[in-house]
Amino acid sequence: MTAIEIQDFIHVYSMFSFRNGAKEPGIIINKYNLTLSEIEYYFIPQLHMQAYKTAFEKYDKETCARLSKQINIDDILNIRPVSLNDYKIIMQLLEERNQRLNSYR
Repeated sequence: MTAIEIQDFIHVYSMFSFRNGAKEPGIIINKYNLTLSEIEYYFIPQLHMQAYKTAFEKYDKETCARLSKQINIDDILNIRPVSLNDYKIIMQLLEERNQRLNSYR
């Protein structure tokens, strides 16, 4: 995807399809790199979104950097925004998966 195509999806909870075949829910953010004079894009997986929000509100730059992954926008094949209903279903499925994983330990 191009930077122009991605602009409408910045900070919008979506399902991302990547060139490596991965499909993952989360958000994309952009930051301006003063040193390089360019915009950089970062992916925050759904699993880290709440922790990222908390760190951002506390201005904890180290945690924000750890929870986000810089990406090349050419590696994004498709972005599909997720409705609130879809989000709730995804959260339920993730919770069920986590419960199953924890029961095997």
